[in-house]
Amino acid sequence: MVWLWADGNTKTFTEQEIKINFSPPAGSSSIVSPFTTTATVTFHGQKSRLKAARVACSNGLTITVPTTNGTPNIDLASRIAQLDAIRQTGVEITDVDPKSISLIVKTMVSVEAVVVPVLNDVQISGDVTVDPATVTLLIPTSVRDTLPEAIQVTASLSPNELSLLQHGVVHTKSVGVRLPAPLDLPDIKVEPSTVSISFKIQSNTAKTLISQVRILLAGPAEDYSYYVIELPRKIISNVTVEADAELIDQIESGEATVFAVVRLASRDMEMSIDTKKITSFLAISENGNGREVVASIDDQSLLNIKLDIKPVPTQVTTE
Repeated sequence: MVWLWADGNTKTFTEQEIKINFSPPAGSSSIVSPFTTTATVTFHGQKSRLKAARVACSNGLTITVPTTNGTPNIDLASRIAQLDAIRQTGVEITDVDPKSISLIVKTMVSVEAVVVPVLNDVQISGDVTVDPATVTLLIPTSVRDTLPEAIQVTASLSPNELSLLQHGVVHTKSVGVRLPAPLDLPDIKVEPSTVSISFKIQSNTAKTLISQVRILLAGPAEDYSYYVIELPRKIISNVTVEADAELIDQIESGEATVFAVVRLASRDMEMSIDTKKITSFLAISENGNGREVVASIDDQSLLNIKLDIKPVPTQVTTE
């Protein structure tokens, strides 16, 4: 009996690898990085108490950080010893490896963001609906201060996915929310992370790059009897055009020609304006039918067209 009593009360050392979780103060919306680590802890005590310590650590330990924002350095030995689960076992902590860890604690703020659907390479019939129309972002305050008041996120289907869908019927797809570049950070949380998009495809679209697009003036026909208009620059270079895939085929084969249209009103000519912006881009087929297309260029200033408008000289008649 004496031997059993002595064995049970003999103090020994034991090492245990423990998962340590870090938690922000209760009630705060802060996040901690890293939020978990492992440490090798050496306990000293009676066998029964060491066993109790092993049980207490079996599912990991959680340490609450002392701040809602900043870079605290946590002394692991003292903080583990202060935990109720360990203190109640009566064991002594003689060593921890690593002895301390530096954390980054960030204060977070909730922001509502509008979800913008992105459906490339298709023409949509009717409206596109998104459910829910907004999501909640959890963003570090330091990042939020650098962003505009209104924030948008996107939800998109790839052109390959869209090409497999039937035209003329309503489709509803579950799509992951994508963050803009400034928010594409591991700290950002999105709730919900997926939304439903409902839409009806009218046709597939395509794009083509046109090296030179001629400028077409459009104004009241009668005004050309009174004014002469010269264009110092008559083309726009490197225009990317997006339209119905069938129309793009016609453009690439030469069956349709794209023009950059400058609309001139009678008052524009009367005032002899010297600059006007491109109004639209039209693809005109061989039979004269025109369809508006979506066009883009890298240098937006090229859309401003210089004009030289002069009245037609009055002819003097002699008797």
